[in-house]
Amino acid sequence: MFFFKKKNQKTSDPPGAALSRRALLTSLALLPTAAGAQSALGTSSVPTSTPAAPPPNPQKPYGGDTVSPLYRRAVITRWGDAVLPEAPPFEPFRLTPEQAAQQFPYDAILAGLITPPPAQDGIPRLVAIFASPYPNPAMLYPSGQDNAQISGKLQGATILNLQYQNGAWLFAAGGYQNRRLTDGTLCQISGPLQNALGGAVQGLLGPNAACVTPWATALLAEGDPNILLSRLAATPYGFSNPANGAKFGWIAELNPLDPGAFPIKRTSLGRFPRAGLLATTTAEGRPVIFMSHDAPAGCLFRFIAATSATDGTALDTGTLSAAQITDQKITWLDLPQNTGTYAGTLAAAQTAGASPFDSPAGLALAPDGTLYLACRGNPARTVPNALNPRANNDDGHIIGFTMDNNGLTSKTFTGHIVLAAGNPATTQGTQYTPGSTAWLRKPTTLNIDPEGQLWVGTNQNGAITATADGLFTLQTAGPSKYLLNTAYLAPTGAAIGAAAFDAATKSIFSVVRHPGATPSATFAAPATRWPTMQPTMPPQTTFIVLTNT
Repeated sequence: MFFFKKKNQKTSDPPGAALSRRALLTSLALLPTAAGAQSALGTSSVPTSTPAAPPPNPQKPYGGDTVSPLYRRAVITRWGDAVLPEAPPFEPFRLTPEQAAQQFPYDAILAGLITPPPAQDGIPRLVAIFASPYPNPAMLYPSGQDNAQISGKLQGATILNLQYQNGAWLFAAGGYQNRRLTDGTLCQISGPLQNALGGAVQGLLGPNAACVTPWATALLAEGDPNILLSRLAATPYGFSNPANGAKFGWIAELNPLDPGAFPIKRTSLGRFPRAGLLATTTAEGRPVIFMSHDAPAGCLFRFIAATSATDGTALDTGTLSAAQITDQKITWLDLPQNTGTYAGTLAAAQTAGASPFDSPAGLALAPDGTLYLACRGNPARTVPNALNPRANNDDGHIIGFTMDNNGLTSKTFTGHIVLAAGNPATTQGTQYTPGSTAWLRKPTTLNIDPEGQLWVGTNQNGAITATADGLFTLQTAGPSKYLLNTAYLAPTGAAIGAAAFDAATKSIFSVVRHPGATPSATFAAPATRWPTMQPTMPPQTTFIVLTNT
């Protein structure tokens, strides 16, 4: 696993970082060891428990971040930095569509990393893919009023070339794959509704979930199209035309290694807003896509392709199903393969008897075959069940699913609660494995590192609570199974935009999303100005890398 020795404070750290790290080290030293946790766990299921200490770092008054002493943090790029060579200088007080279309965007979620073919110079390289959902006008514009022509360029997707030089990952300016995709990007439409919708449409709108696939593509899930269609109605791309509305809200597949590739909207995957995506393949090579519905009472979906991933149209034909909860099991209910299912997926799932989860979000698949699902909580739930164990709870939980003999294509999965989030000092029903050194709220993103460790990213929507949002590690095997620890805590108002990993350099990549964006914050009065901390600079979404100390 990614374990490390201590390191002195960096000169780039904001004031108070050394103190917070000393506090973190002290709190870690006082906690039970993993060996103690092993004896407490035995062979039983995960017990309800209170971590031995509060989180090592609540949100900081000055709005900075905190890095575990096990890691050092470096910045790769941030909002306003050039993606394309011709990008104009970043002028946040005078944003233009040209800036927005060619610079790293205001908000970003890391879909993942793809390794390109090796170059003759031998320099290690990676291609990073990001999704950017709906931008927040209050944090973007001095007036607080939306500018649709700029906002349409600030959302979409971004592709960055990275290279490893002198022991550090750097953005490769002028890289072959560097690219922005926006409301002006031409997309293809494929699958069962291609004839009904037409073969093409302009615009990739509001993707708020994304992942990379084992066959080296990226999936970008458009959010609720009505939100951006209304905001972009006055722009020149025809978004106000009702006939175009049905062409948005899909999952687009993109080949990030080809800078000329068109995103392809795959209608066989259904049309609904997603909060989480996971792509994998069966033993015989057929794609399997898991998807979570972005809603407080959201459903869980699975798509099993009919053909191998080597077929370029594998995601155009297959079986779409939704999960129904019965006690601790879910049963996959196949949905009819017809226009009504693809265009009205949520209604088809409800008709079939699909069950709601409490704001289902991130998904991850561990090496042992366990499927993990993050749920962010649902205060409107009145009747709990085995997989949504608390009523009126807004803290969330994590579920682990084991599969029956047929693995990914099994008709039933069996679930168990891995973690029930919340402050153990104030929240009833929290569940943490003894020996855990942290607690969290609203688990949102899940990613598995090369060693099989689960990285949990949280998102409290900018709320200031007793703990900052951050990245947490959760062991998934061995004597320390389900121990929770802190890796990184984000600045005030920020959320975590997933994680991705490079095994060769033991690097953990992540995105610090929209720092300073608390519910009452504005462009003129953000809750922090991280990462620069300069009074003339706004807070900036930042692509970071954590490496061993």
